[in-house]
Order: sequence, then C-alpha cells, then structure tokens
Amino acid sequence: MASTPDNVTPVWPPDGFALAALLLLGYRVWPGIWIGSFFANIWAFLDKTNAASVAISIAIASSIAVGTTLSAILGSFLLNKFVRRGHLFDRPQNVFKFVVMGGMGGPIVSATVGITTLCLRGMIPLADWGMNWFTWWMSNVGGILIFTPLVLIWSQPLLEELQDLFGLGTAGIRQKKKLKLKHLKSISSQVKVAEFTILILLVLAVGKIAFGGGYPVEYMLIPFLLWAVFRFDIQGATLLIFIVSAIAVLGTVKGGGPFARPDLNESLVLLQSFIGVVVLTTLVLYAAIAQRQQVENQLRVQTQQIEKTLGDLQQAQAQLIQSEKMSGLGQLVAGVAHEINNPINFVGGNLFHANQYTQELLDVVKLYQKFYPQPAPEIQNEIEALDLEFLMEDLPKLLSSMKIGTERIQKIVLSLRNFSRMDESELKRVDIHEGLDSTLLILDNRLQSNTENRSILVIKKYSNLPKIECYASELNQVFMNILVNAIDALVVKRIKRNIKEPETLPQIEISTKLLDKNCVAVSITDNGSGMPEEIINRIFDPFYTTKQVGKGTGLGLYISYNIISEKHKGKLKCVSAPDRGTEFIIELPIRQDNS
Repeated sequence: MASTPDNVTPVWPPDGFALAALLLLGYRVWPGIWIGSFFANIWAFLDKTNAASVAISIAIASSIAVGTTLSAILGSFLLNKFVRRGHLFDRPQNVFKFVVMGGMGGPIVSATVGITTLCLRGMIPLADWGMNWFTWWMSNVGGILIFTPLVLIWSQPLLEELQDLFGLGTAGIRQKKKLKLKHLKSISSQVKVAEFTILILLVLAVGKIAFGGGYPVEYMLIPFLLWAVFRFDIQGATLLIFIVSAIAVLGTVKGGGPFARPDLNESLVLLQSFIGVVVLTTLVLYAAIAQRQQVENQLRVQTQQIEKTLGDLQQAQAQLIQSEKMSGLGQLVAGVAHEINNPINFVGGNLFHANQYTQELLDVVKLYQKFYPQPAPEIQNEIEALDLEFLMEDLPKLLSSMKIGTERIQKIVLSLRNFSRMDESELKRVDIHEGLDSTLLILDNRLQSNTENRSILVIKKYSNLPKIECYASELNQVFMNILVNAIDALVVKRIKRNIKEPETLPQIEISTKLLDKNCVAVSITDNGSGMPEEIINRIFDPFYTTKQVGKGTGLGLYISYNIISEKHKGKLKCVSAPDRGTEFIIELPIRQDNS
C-alpha cells in the first residue's frame, strides 16, 4: 500500500506492535524492535547495484530502525510516566494521554528520522519533505491507534493460554478443554457468540456498502462499535475496531468509499481521520463506562464498609450496655451480699449460744420437775396453759431450723459473691465447679416447681478438674446465659397438665471433663424441643433471637461466644436437632497464653 514514489505508506501496523511490546515487556525488548525495523526497511530499500549501494542501503535501514526504536521508547516512556501501568483505557483522560503521547507524540521521532534519512540519500526531494513527513507520521499514528490497543487487550488471554499449554500436563490441558467446551455449550455463551457473529456480519454488510458500494454511510459503523463496547467489553471493541479499519483501508485502496480520491496517498490520509475518530470515540466511551463501574464498585465497597462499621458500632454499643448491666448487677449483688452477710453472721454466731442457753434452761426445768413433782396450783395452771412438754420438745427443733435457714442464707450470700467475683476482674485460677454451683443456686427459684410448672431436674456429672486461669465473673456470666436459655427451652415440658411420662420430665445435665492436659470441657444439655440447622447457624449472631419481642435481646449467646473465643481463647459450640434437645459445649484452656 505504498502510495508515494519512494515507498512511504500511510498504513504501518508495526509501530503499533512495537509500542505494545514495550508497554507489555519493558524497555529490554528494544533490540528486537530495531532488528525487525531494520529487516523490514532493508527489504524495501536494498540496492544491489554495487557494494557501496548495499552499504548505503544498510545505513538507511539502520537509521530508520533507530528512529522507529526511539519513537516506541519515547511513547512508552511518556505513557509509563503519566499513566499508571495497566490503566491505559480505564479513564477518558488516560485514553487522551494514550492518543496524544503514545499515538501522536512518539511517531514524531520516527517520521523525522525516517524522512530526513531519505532526503539526505536523495530518495525524496527536499521540497516534498513536509508531505512525506506527514504521511509517515499519519501511518505510525494509525498503526498505533488500531493495533496497540488490540495487542495490549488480547495479549493477556493469549499469554494465559500459552502458559497453560506449557505449564499444564496433557491431562490438565484436556480437562481445561472440557471445561471450555462445557462453557461454550452453555446457553448464555451460545447466545453471546451468536450475538457477536451477527454484529460482525452487520459490520461487514455496512462496510461493503460504505467502502464498496459508494454510499456515504461509513458513520453507520459507529453504532456497531458502541454495541460492542456495551455488550462485549474492551476485547470485543478492539477486535471490531480492527475489522472496521481493515474494511475501510482495503476498500479505500481499491478506490471505493467516501474517502477515495484520485491520489491514493491523499485518500488514505483522509481515511486516517475517520479511523482516528472511530478509535477515539470507542475507547473514550469504554473508558467512561469503566470509570463509572470503578466508581460504583468503590461506592459499593465503601457502603459495605460503612454498613459493617455501623453494625460493629451497634454491636459494640449493645455489648457495652450489656457489660455495664452485668457490671452494675455484679456490684449490686456484691453490695447486697455484703449487707446481708453481716447480720446473718451475727445471727448465725449467736444461734449457737442461744441453743446452749436454751438447753441449760430446759435442764433446770427438768430438775424442778424431778424434785418438785407437785408444783403450786398457780404454777400448774401456767404449765398447762403453756403446754410445757410441747414447748420443751419443739424449742430445740425451732432453733435447729433457724440454724439450717441461717446456713442456707450464708450459702446464698457466698454464691452471690462467687458469681459476681468483683474482686477477681483479672485472670485468676479458679474452680469452675464453684461457678456452676453458684449460678445454679441463683437460678434455684426458676428450677423449682410451682402450681403450673414441674421442677427441672439438674444432673451433675463433674470430673476431677484442675483449677483453670480465667476471668471468673465473665465465665459465670456465660454459665448464666446458657442455663437461662436451657430453662426457657424446657417451658413446654414443665407444664404439669401436658406431661405425665417420667422420661419426658424436664432436665438439665451439666458435665465436665478433662480433654487433655491443656484443655477442659463443660457440657450443658437440656432435653427440650431442640433447634433446626438454620437457627443453629445464626445462634451466635448479634441481635438474633427466637424469643418473643421484649423477652430477649439476642445478645446473651453473642456475648458468651466473644467471652469464650476472644477473651479465653476457647471454643463455644452448639449441637442440636429438632426433638432431640440442645447441647452447648464450652472448651477452655487450663492456662491462658498472654503472649
């Protein structure tokens, strides 16, 4: 397609390949560009007349090759400096930089060196330097605008295919071919292939009309390019740009189309303006769409981050409120326990002496009865009125009952203090059985029967465990949350009128065991109605509850999970199934690794 007397062509794809090679592989490939340009030009300009003419031809080819190489290096340098690597076509401003710096700026060197070399050799008249320079420059611009995007975009999937070809074994290649064949057989893939085939056929038809039939409908090709951008992304768009450019160039060379002029060089130069508009419009449109998608993705990510942060804040706020409630409850329990403990200790301490004094007085009464069996009538009347025998028999029992009640109150006070453990906010070695027993004692009123509900049988299967390092008050909070949930789960089985069979009576089993020398396990099992899998999967989520509104916050198990997993580096698991009860398993390390 050389259109000048001295083989200057307005269509020169190799500059597009050269710039793409430098952008893909780096500056180290410049010798390959020089060698390729040298052989292309020595083939075009070789004069075999004599040795001197051969040497001059080699010098001309070498000089032109230097210009071509410097042109590609300059374009690649400018694009690498002002556009981030791999982001040439994702913003409209980057597309303009590609067109101006890579497409129009770099070829200035190649055109200047090439035409100047030919002028110095006398192959081009100096008067025609400007026209030939513009033709050379336009040829390089066209080659870069058409082929550089095509090579850059399509090189990645082709390189991946080559890597698979050399990296995978025969079995791997067969497997990948099967997967690709399966994908191609899918309905969506077949529809897309059919759509792209139709698009190419329409482009060929309109191109034939525009550049073969003599009708000025060449700009009707632009909607098809827009179609390719929207439906087939940048790969489809660059491929269609190449097809449209090939149709336009071949048709114009044959003298068809709206850009055909008597002078072929003038025709092809005019055609370059059309190709430039097509390329720029298509790439800018794609870049605008890509930039919008990037903004939408960033907004989506930011929205998700904000929603996550908001959720974390809500969880932290709820957990803080719950912790403050438990802290306040602990302080209240500790205060009440302290206030009750003093008078109870006073009563308990004096009951011993009261019992001793009463026994001594009763002994004196018995001595009076022994030595004065016939008291005075007034004393006899008083004895009968008081029912002295009953009083002497019942008073020790009364004092004994008071002692038992006092001891029970003291146990309750001790359990309250053990449960709150306000003096143990740091890691301490404790007996977890004490925490379990304290929690059960506090919940005793909910475990006992009343007019409507049966009592809950609590079965303890404690093993001989060593003391473990833990935050005692928070661990007691976990026991409390799980036991309360177990009691709530047994509400149906506790109704007296609905249940008569002994095996269906409500019960909670608490067992402990030593898993290994570094870990213990606590299992709390109820024989309630159980839970389906979809509930189990969400049971530790914050604010998730199956209880009625106002009867549960959905934070108890969430907080318990955090206390066990994060604070104690343990595990909290739930095993349940409908009509098979529920088991919570707590695994705790015996020693906490503070590192």
